[in-house]
Amino acid sequence: MLKCYVAVLACVFSISAIAQVTTNLVVNGSFESSSTNLTGWTFAQGASAASGTCSFNAAVAPGTEMVTGHAGFPATNGSNIALGSSHSTTNAAYSCTLYQDIAIPAGATTATLSFDAGLIYDGIPQFSAALFWGLYPTSRVPDYFSSTLVGSSGFYEPASSNTTLVHQSTSFNVSSLAGTTVRLAIILGSVSSSGTALIAGVDNVQLQVTAPAPAPVSTPTLSGWGMIGLGGLLMLYGVRRLRSSDDISGP
Repeated sequence: MLKCYVAVLACVFSISAIAQVTTNLVVNGSFESSSTNLTGWTFAQGASAASGTCSFNAAVAPGTEMVTGHAGFPATNGSNIALGSSHSTTNAAYSCTLYQDIAIPAGATTATLSFDAGLIYDGIPQFSAALFWGLYPTSRVPDYFSSTLVGSSGFYEPASSNTTLVHQSTSFNVSSLAGTTVRLAIILGSVSSSGTALIAGVDNVQLQVTAPAPAPVSTPTLSGWGMIGLGGLLMLYGVRRLRSSDDISGP
């Protein structure tokens, strides 16, 4: 009998354990909300003082990048794609940044930032341009020299221009960011004024974050002390039942 109530008590405490769920926190990560704008996203020149051109637009794939008129890429999720271009005009480091501010849930532990991207070196030397990404402070528009809040910047520099988008993925420990807002940024960086621009295609952006599942609003829940109290009552009830059973079956 006592073993039965010990098992019940174990069930009580296992129920009180907080479940973990993984959720994609990015809004409009496949740019499907409109074929002409970037709902949920912002683009701007990085914080460096260099001069250049910066642009991002959403379009039905493969689409056309608005500044250069260059054709884009096939989409990897849905029918739309984001296209951007960055070009330094002074042979100095220049960045064009696509970003979204995201609230990291309380209790968050791990996160994976993933997306599909392709680059076109439209006259830009390969080793003078690349794609960077990560989680940054919201206090400024990051460029590719900016320090990330956790981990290090992701980096992509293909040997030649892409014809399709290539999957990118970086994982982080975000425990130190739980309960704060961060800036998810994808950065086109270049240091050369050669050619027309560095052109990028981006699709299927996700930030999968693992955090405690929110308690159902409509279901009453017991606090930690309440669960301990309930467990104690069940244990006392079990002991009394065991003693009663011993009294009845005694000599």
